[in-house]
Amino acid sequence: MPDIRIQNVTFTYAGSAGPVLRSINLTIPEGEFVLLAGPSGCGKSTLALAVAGLIPSRITGRLRGSVYLGEQNVSKMEIQQSSQQIGMVFQSPEEQLIHLDVDAEVAFGPENLSLPRAEIEQRVASSLAYTGMEQFRKQEIYALSGGQKQRIAIAATLAMQPKVLVLDEPTSDLDPLGTQEVLSVLRRLNKEYGMTIVLVEHKIDEIIPWVDRVLLMDEGSIVVDAPPRKAFDDIQRWQTLGVSIPQMVQLAQALPDIFQGEMPLSVEEAYSALQGSHYEQILLQHATMQQAEPDITSLPGTQESLLSWNKVHLAYGAKQVLKDINVTVSAGEWVAIIGPNGSGKTSLATLAMGFQAPTSGTLEYKGLKVRAGRVSYQSRHIAYLFQAADMMLFSPTVEQELLFGSKQSKARKQQTEQIVEKILETIDLGTYRTTNPFNLSFGQRKRLAIGALLVRRPELLLLDEPTTGQDEGHARAFLQFLQQLREREHMTYTMITHDMRAVALYASRVLVLNDGHIVMDGPPATVFAHPDVLAASSIIPPPIAQLHARLCQGNANRVALHVDEFLRLLQPVEVRS
Repeated sequence: MPDIRIQNVTFTYAGSAGPVLRSINLTIPEGEFVLLAGPSGCGKSTLALAVAGLIPSRITGRLRGSVYLGEQNVSKMEIQQSSQQIGMVFQSPEEQLIHLDVDAEVAFGPENLSLPRAEIEQRVASSLAYTGMEQFRKQEIYALSGGQKQRIAIAATLAMQPKVLVLDEPTSDLDPLGTQEVLSVLRRLNKEYGMTIVLVEHKIDEIIPWVDRVLLMDEGSIVVDAPPRKAFDDIQRWQTLGVSIPQMVQLAQALPDIFQGEMPLSVEEAYSALQGSHYEQILLQHATMQQAEPDITSLPGTQESLLSWNKVHLAYGAKQVLKDINVTVSAGEWVAIIGPNGSGKTSLATLAMGFQAPTSGTLEYKGLKVRAGRVSYQSRHIAYLFQAADMMLFSPTVEQELLFGSKQSKARKQQTEQIVEKILETIDLGTYRTTNPFNLSFGQRKRLAIGALLVRRPELLLLDEPTTGQDEGHARAFLQFLQQLREREHMTYTMITHDMRAVALYASRVLVLNDGHIVMDGPPATVFAHPDVLAASSIIPPPIAQLHARLCQGNANRVALHVDEFLRLLQPVEVRS
């Protein structure tokens, strides 16, 4: 397979004042697995589009320089030519799924190549098998979860058997186990078939053990180009850009006596270094002391009941989605709902808005029954951020989008203006106030949609994957703002997420949903202490929590949720008299 050569590429979108890509020169050897990282809006997705041949053939703007695949100039190819050699998987699967059912979607590309029916059948079957979606072959696309749609988008691209696969945040809607499964598929394609993989991702912790090379971008330029174990030598650069640093890398830098210059990229590598050390003995002592404390398996609300599901069942035809749900969210809580794709998480939240009615059972908000169809009534107190946030944007500028949301608020004009200014600052879009929302990056559009909800000052926010598509810096700034708002205004949040680090740092309570049932309910430190139980629900705790649980041989009732907390636990245990 040929190399990818990017020669002096500069690109400016039509209508934009400045370039998004600036004089990029880069060679990606055939068969390399490359991670392309960077803050939202740095040009990652644009570079991916250029490599895939969609710039300038499908996306208008001024391109200088060229992208080559071997001796072929991809930048001058028509899309029907480049797509046979370079496959592209987009961040939002809705952007590339066009058929009604899975079988037709995956077969579409090979059919357009006029391949024999037997070969089309073989490609469809193998692509679905690679992505673990064989059982959904006859399923309608609309009935799939966001993560399942993403797998189908990947399968449809694999069916074209490209030489190069470019993926723009393909795991953003996947549960933690699904993310690892897809990465395993990509690595297998890379190793067994020599396929070149270019992967744009914010999930650095999850991705870093799989890749051969790391590229970090900032303001349209590549500022770090190194193998994974050397990519974080200048950790300050990553911190300044607000891009996630793997927890095992942070740990190694804090414990040089243990790691002695070796850079672990996985929990397994860190465990091997710490096993048998005095640090392991300290953690085991902590775990022994915890054994005298009761293990918390449920966490009933201790304040005013705000939202409750009472004996709720939900079915779509013969398919049971929710089964006997009994749970109450109390005022002031930050409840995270986690679980595998298709487990019913979004359905649980949409019932609270009245988008649909439960098959049986009731929902209540402050003691009043939530009635299906009365969404405008529920929206006076509850705001809902959709997973596909683009569906919520329709105003011509960022500022007007926020001002529209303020019309639903009872705040006075002066207060509204102050709120809008604060929201613009919080979501880091102050310099984009006159920009059309659809000229923003995916992560920026997500932040705008959240900002439009906050302007209305709801009592309860239902957040469906609020950090998807955002770099750690923007996600952390926004979540910290939500935390401050929660403390100051006594707001309540229910957050559906696959971002376990966000759960660890901000949630006060975790509901684990699997197969329509709530299987765990408790504070994050307690829930993440049971990795074996969570594995059955496709949940993988944050790396530092995994490491803590493993070093304690499964005997810890609670685990550390971030690196600083883990390091504090490594201090010698004081013996109480």
